Amino acid sequence: MTENNTEKASKKYEYSFDYIQKKLEGKKDSYGMLMKEIVRTGVCTECGTCAAVCPVLEWDHLAGQPKLVGKCTGCGICYNQCPRTITDPDQLIGEFKTGYVTNTDIPEAIGYQDGGTVTSLLCYLFDEHLIDAAIVTMKDPEKPWFPVAQIITNKDDAIRSSGSIYCHSQTVEALMEAVREDYRSIAFVGTPCNINAVNKMYNSPTGMLKYFMRANILTIGLFCMDSFAPEALYPFFEREGVDLSKVEKMDISKGKFHIYYDEDGEPVKSYKISQLDKFKSSSCNFCTDLTAEEADISIGSVGSGANKNTVFARSGIGTEIIEDAGKKGYLTVEPFNAINLNSVLFLAKLKKVSQYNIQKRKVFIVRDRDEEEEPKIESKPEEGQKPTFDIKPIIDARRALSVKRNLNEEAKTLELSITNTIGFLLEDLKIRIAIVDDVFEKNVWNTKIKELFPYEEIDVNYPLEEKDGELILGEVLIEASTQKYGKIYSKTYKLKK
Repeated sequence: MTENNTEKASKKYEYSFDYIQKKLEGKKDSYGMLMKEIVRTGVCTECGTCAAVCPVLEWDHLAGQPKLVGKCTGCGICYNQCPRTITDPDQLIGEFKTGYVTNTDIPEAIGYQDGGTVTSLLCYLFDEHLIDAAIVTMKDPEKPWFPVAQIITNKDDAIRSSGSIYCHSQTVEALMEAVREDYRSIAFVGTPCNINAVNKMYNSPTGMLKYFMRANILTIGLFCMDSFAPEALYPFFEREGVDLSKVEKMDISKGKFHIYYDEDGEPVKSYKISQLDKFKSSSCNFCTDLTAEEADISIGSVGSGANKNTVFARSGIGTEIIEDAGKKGYLTVEPFNAINLNSVLFLAKLKKVSQYNIQKRKVFIVRDRDEEEEPKIESKPEEGQKPTFDIKPIIDARRALSVKRNLNEEAKTLELSITNTIGFLLEDLKIRIAIVDDVFEKNVWNTKIKELFPYEEIDVNYPLEEKDGELILGEVLIEASTQKYGKIYSKTYKLKK
């Protein structure tokens, strides 16, 4: 009888908050992420689940959002129970039968993009007479590195089509041309958006491809985080001194875009992806599919290591093709546990939350005029300097950088918007601002912010000095520190009219 009671108690404990918190501890899914991704973006349903499951959260009915009433441990309970967050692997990367890490085993594909898996598969499909044609994207011979969709019908063309071009390509147009030319078995290689188009043409009630009964299409999807507009990106490269006619390879890895003149050499130019955001296709801001979830076979470089590919076989025919290509010497195939799935899920999550691009409506809270509230921000000049104005904080929950700057010449101030992007409460935050002239500092101003909650913003105006009716501009130093964490921000900016 005692054992039964113990078993019952054990089962009850498995579903307790303590057990769940222990399971989630260290997952980095915390209150800060919930506020940034869900509450601040305006997709919160105000269901109150986060506050219901967390002992240090309560629902603020006035503001219509959760608020901390204790210390957040980052356990992730609130984030993982929210109905708006995307946390399940199937939601992030789609369903698949099995996964592999692969790389080419044929000499012709060695040295091409990542593991050369796509090229090797096309060679296998042509050699085994499993396809009559394939739809691929190649470089336009008349416009270097501009994409052009092509119908290819042999192994040699498959090898010539190797390499990635990070731009949109009208592959569906080439597919329809192949169908009209009466090709019966076609491999279609494309990014998730083009794979989605083919899937809809097959499965939609008004889809055209379902009426072409003789056309069998094998879809090979490419992982895609961003696609760039060539008419904007390539002129930028040329201004940077890149000769597109000499470029042999372009590659994205570890958050950087690399350009090579020699496929086996060092990149001639590398850019952080964030530097190229302005050249990104606008549609990528709304795309939520990283891994081509509707393809028969999905192939990418995330989670597989250098010169290898991560592969998800999503259909029965996809699984058979990968395994047979491995048996016949076209691919080296490692099992599913060779994939670093966490890195794939991380990038897939970044892609999924791109749909949260709306902004939360502003909430105006009316307080009793007789209610006295201790000021949240105190500012004072250094000794010997006279204050020129009263600083009034403007608190607004918006996604922003750590510091935004705006030179207001009319008010003779530098307007700073300081946002807590760390994700946890900052107390007694000291802001120090000064004009830097060579090694000397002038017009030093100190500001103390008592509390700055995650993703909360406070505006501070820094007074500028004049000489002969002109504002004294130059470099401005902005520093932030707390007693607990020390200096957490220090940057120098050039002030220009």
